[in-house]
Amino acid sequence: MSIFTPKRLISTESFGEKLRQARRFKNLKLEDVSKKINISSKYLNALEEENFDNLPSGLYRKNYLKEYATYLELDHLELVKQLEMHQDINSLSNPFSQKIVKKSKFLIFPKIIRNSLIALGVFICFLYLFFYFQNIILAPKLIITQPEKNLKTKDTNILVKGETEKEAEIKINGELVLSNNNGLFSQSVNLKKGINTIIIKAKKKYSKERTVTRQILVE
Repeated sequence: MSIFTPKRLISTESFGEKLRQARRFKNLKLEDVSKKINISSKYLNALEEENFDNLPSGLYRKNYLKEYATYLELDHLELVKQLEMHQDINSLSNPFSQKIVKKSKFLIFPKIIRNSLIALGVFICFLYLFFYFQNIILAPKLIITQPEKNLKTKDTNILVKGETEKEAEIKINGELVLSNNNGLFSQSVNLKKGINTIIIKAKKKYSKERTVTRQILVE
């Protein structure tokens, strides 16, 4: 004759059912418990119904369960474990149970692009202004094509020819010389016996002055 050995049944009650049965056993209403532990009855009902959509996430959810279980004199550690297991299973089986990512999260990368474009635009503006003001204050170019350096001649008159920027003012030995729309200029200069120094200067309104010197020996 076989001996019957009773087996201990493992409780299959979920944490929500345990909470609800313990509350009913104590003949308590959700509103009464809510006032005692200062947790909204909506959250207490969501814990009993295991409705995670109506519960706050993270530590708040666990703390609410802990407070509720402690008030009902239940083992809150065991119930929190059941809650965590239930959450893990639910999140794996139902991808729609995951939190909806806020639209702003998807805008991070476009914002980076937008800010980068703004920064690039500002940089280009500063670069443009830098070269613009540099063009204003820098001395204009001045190229003398005639006469050559250290020229010897028997003539007492020589033609000075050159090129500069069209906005520049040209002076040869202190006398103003006109240039055409392309910045080309020419001027006849009288020479005397011996060494003659010809000083050509070019300057824009707000720029520095560019100076070129030619020495001519008249024999």
